[in-house]
Amino acid sequence: MKRSAFIGIKVGGMTRRFYRALMLFLLVGLSAEAALAENGWLSLHVYTEEFPPYNYTESGIARGISVDVLLEAAEAAGLPLERKDIRSLPWARGYQLVQKGPGVMLFAMTRSTAREPLFKWVGPIITTRVVLLARKARALKLNAVSEIANYRIGAIRDDIGHLLLRDLGIADQDLQLSANAVSIAHMLSKDRIDLWAYDEVTAAWFIKRLGLNSGDYEAVYVLKDGEMYYAFSLDVDDQPLQQLQTGLDKLKQQQRYLDIINQYK
Repeated sequence: MKRSAFIGIKVGGMTRRFYRALMLFLLVGLSAEAALAENGWLSLHVYTEEFPPYNYTESGIARGISVDVLLEAAEAAGLPLERKDIRSLPWARGYQLVQKGPGVMLFAMTRSTAREPLFKWVGPIITTRVVLLARKARALKLNAVSEIANYRIGAIRDDIGHLLLRDLGIADQDLQLSANAVSIAHMLSKDRIDLWAYDEVTAAWFIKRLGLNSGDYEAVYVLKDGEMYYAFSLDVDDQPLQQLQTGLDKLKQQQRYLDIINQYK
């Protein structure tokens, strides 16, 4: 009788301790979710573009270096984000949305002086080299910036290549602007344009996609050596961005970061 009573008290005590621990766990979880909801992370609109190997879609699923880095950095930071939350848009459309807000993220974006005050930034993700690409058979030589305007140039609207050309004083009406990198790669291959202002690695990816040899093309001028970032509309709360930056910094110190990059080579 006494033994039964003793066992009942012991089990009851364990039950109460378990209940208190469970309630504490739930309260911490709910308070964390409430904080994320309050700072806007849970309602964040996440956009990217078709910019392989950094970010692109495959069978409707977001893939690429900057996608995988983002997901792992967010996980390390305790920020909920899933691959299905990432939506691909034409760059010009995403660029408009992230400038207007509210609660918009766009990647991967090359950081520049002109763009600096327009967004909040987390990064860098990886380096980038924006060039003027030409067919080797053309044997084009650019000896001065002033010579660029003498050529027919293609660019993605509002892409860093487009903006860098604008900074050089080349007007939009003098450019062949498109929302589609494949169409510009096709024009370059057919000599409908002389030069393509774009990230060197991504341009090679699209050229191969057309079944062409990327070795038949060369960079004849470097517009910018830069770095790509995750860009956020100015209304996004600083707290989750600081968390994401910390998660990214930690990831970049690990072998896993290099593994992600090498996976897409």
